[in-house]
Amino acid sequence: MTTAIKWLDRPPAGWFPLDVMKAGNNRRKQDWVALMIDVHPDELKHRHMVREAWVRIPGKHRSRDAAWDAFQDMIETRH
Repeated sequence: MTTAIKWLDRPPAGWFPLDVMKAGNNRRKQDWVALMIDVHPDELKHRHMVREAWVRIPGKHRSRDAAWDAFQDMIETRH
């Protein structure tokens, strides 16, 4: 499987979120990013090319759950 990675400030329409994680190497930072792909996760094993995007989550979040909730709000307001 080959990937092409992009860094974005907004989630692309029609893409699927996989996870959120802290940005960078500093574990104490409260900056988070979300990993998104252009293929539904159930179809990954049938694809040879998957595009990935790392989406910056604005704001400072103290936990993964708080970052995930903020990201879900971004997706809902995108439409």
